[in-house]
Amino acid sequence: MSRDWTSTLVRARSAQDGGDLALAARLLADAGGDPTAPDDALRLLSGVLRAQGRHAEALPLLETLTRRRPTSAVAEHNLAAALGDCGRAGDSEQAAERALTKGGAAPETWLVLGRARTSQGKLAQAEDAFRQALAQRPDFLPAYRDLAQLLWMQDGDLTRMTQAVAPLAALAGVREDAALLYATILRDTAGDGAALQSLAAWVERGSVEAALAAAAAASGLDPRLALQHAQRAQAQAPHDQRARLAVLTALIAAGRAELATAGLEDHLRRDPGDQHARALLLTAWRLVDDPRALTTEDYARLVRTYRLAEDDAADRGAWLARTAAALRRLHPFRSHPFQQSIQHGAQSMIDPRAAGDPDIDRLFEALRAPIDAYIADVRPGGLAPTAGGWSMSGAWSVKLKAGGLHTDHVHPRAWVSSAAYIETPPTVEAGGHEGWLRFGAARIGAAFALPAQHWVRPEPGTLVLFPSYLWHGTEPFSGSGERLTVAFDLQPA
Repeated sequence: MSRDWTSTLVRARSAQDGGDLALAARLLADAGGDPTAPDDALRLLSGVLRAQGRHAEALPLLETLTRRRPTSAVAEHNLAAALGDCGRAGDSEQAAERALTKGGAAPETWLVLGRARTSQGKLAQAEDAFRQALAQRPDFLPAYRDLAQLLWMQDGDLTRMTQAVAPLAALAGVREDAALLYATILRDTAGDGAALQSLAAWVERGSVEAALAAAAAASGLDPRLALQHAQRAQAQAPHDQRARLAVLTALIAAGRAELATAGLEDHLRRDPGDQHARALLLTAWRLVDDPRALTTEDYARLVRTYRLAEDDAADRGAWLARTAAALRRLHPFRSHPFQQSIQHGAQSMIDPRAAGDPDIDRLFEALRAPIDAYIADVRPGGLAPTAGGWSMSGAWSVKLKAGGLHTDHVHPRAWVSSAAYIETPPTVEAGGHEGWLRFGAARIGAAFALPAQHWVRPEPGTLVLFPSYLWHGTEPFSGSGERLTVAFDLQPA
């Protein structure tokens, strides 16, 4: 007897509309194995899975849809997008090209194609794809963002980048979302002052989003001005938790931490997974000498270093050298990406797990045992290792030369964060802290600086694990050599 997919779809759509993606996924779980399941069931389930970040599980459903609808450009586009989210850039590129061959001309498909080419280092072809997306839709904001980042990361040429996105600057005068995107791009390229100036008109019009963006930009210039913008946003949207958190952040940066602690404690009761708020609260406690502030002993307990691949020294050294060479092939850029902590360095645009290199694969296999040991021993966030294990929510590689660094930051929605060292510059052994990983130097505003409380000397072939709410960054280094790392975030499974 065939299943009543009509009523199942009604219930699943209702669950999706109500925000219960888990229920929608459970209701449709059998669709992939049922040849009588309609296309709508496969489409809905694949969309729900992707919204949950379960892109690999969505792939078989999307592949079935492309077989059922061999002339459909939409089916190929959806497959291409999911393949890209799984890190399979080459397959994503092929699927996007098939979508275009089948008559698809949507700017979204050109965007997926551009991203797939970027991940493979096909930079000129990627630029062409982003420009094709904008030719199809001149106000397509994601293509402006990706085009700007692509050009910036190639050489850090501000003039070339701003000329390419000049139409976005014009749109910013009439569309709020364009203004917010343009300000974000300016913050990462021209600086906070340029970003703040670009938002002025929208702030005066009463835009809450612009006031929040202005508060973020002003934090790099003047904490009092940041507080004014944050308070403006809160006055306009008193129930907006983002505005409330912006005010609390600005209070700390302005030297009024005692006024922020109660608000941060309340925020964390509402949203205990907000690691940025937890980092702010720990900072506030430190400033007011609260006994709950982190101590030297806390850092020693929470930050752990593990040695990877305990093989013979010759094999280990050769493996690290091969891994370094493989990682460098993932780095076609010279400048930093947008909205990341890295400055004056390069970050890979492809997840190293998808590189298909045996030495990188060996690295990720070698991470499993220390991750298990860390979670079992430290139990970050109070979660027991038997509560479901862990999953890796993202991974990337960073290459720094002299002058490069990571600004101090936290990972707002992660659980455990990391740094695996593949190659380090000679200065890390010079007796100071050059190139070292540091903790506790909170980065909240231009006039706000706390000294680091804990350091870890990087050593090739070691892994450092720590809770994602700890402020962490790197000390800049001078001289020759490179600092080549792999990092990733973990989530409770």
